[in-house]
Amino acid sequence: MTRFIRRYAAFARIAIAQARRERAELYGRAAFFVVILGVFSSLWRAAADAGLPVAAEPRSLVWYLAATEWIVLSAPPIHLDIQEAIRRGDVVYQLGRPVSYVIAEFASALGLLAFRAPLLGLAAFLCAYAFTGWIPPLGALAIVVPFGLAAAALLTALFLWTGLLAFWLQDVSPVYWLGQKLMFILGGLMLPLTVYPEIVRRIAALTPFPVVLGEPASFLLKDAMVTPGALVRNLAIWCCMTALALGWIFRRARVALTINGG
Repeated sequence: MTRFIRRYAAFARIAIAQARRERAELYGRAAFFVVILGVFSSLWRAAADAGLPVAAEPRSLVWYLAATEWIVLSAPPIHLDIQEAIRRGDVVYQLGRPVSYVIAEFASALGLLAFRAPLLGLAAFLCAYAFTGWIPPLGALAIVVPFGLAAAALLTALFLWTGLLAFWLQDVSPVYWLGQKLMFILGGLMLPLTVYPEIVRRIAALTPFPVVLGEPASFLLKDAMVTPGALVRNLAIWCCMTALALGWIFRRARVALTINGG
């Protein structure tokens, strides 16, 4: 077990070293917090001043949005790298290594996540505080941070699954875009799912998107969508289902490569 961990930890260390040298994307994502939180904080404040119904206090909604965007932006879009490796045929050589291709790619992505998440989390915290002049209870933040990291890891695994579809699809961008839209609607990316109709909430409960976004961030609101224990259970269920889906699709991909002489 120790040898197994060391083997894949090396992929994570390499990914972290590369991320340290290529920070332009990270700075761009951090700047995005300024734009998105600035726009929506002004929008929700204006709506509240006009007497329009809002889902929660405007300042709480800003922190909620900061949490959901932190999760999304921290998860590296590894489906793009996997797609390019499959297009170029590099994946054939990688499959010959004495390591699992899927686990190695996931370990590398977790390395990127470990580097990105603290910096983007700090950017989200500072921006949310700058626009609201308020900090949520420390107990709520202490719950959101670990759950947010776990949710970002699960989202990374879903991106990995998306990338593996490139074995059959020339371009996985449509699948990624569909996932983005589903996160917006069924994940509660911008607004808590509690403001959506009942039918939307029921459909969302059948997907991993609320577990990835809305449920972890809802602890920053007055009324959380779930209890910490229920969120642990939900994360465990979807992590297991995603692992099974990854294993299944990768086995199918290897069979397809063998049949086609790869």
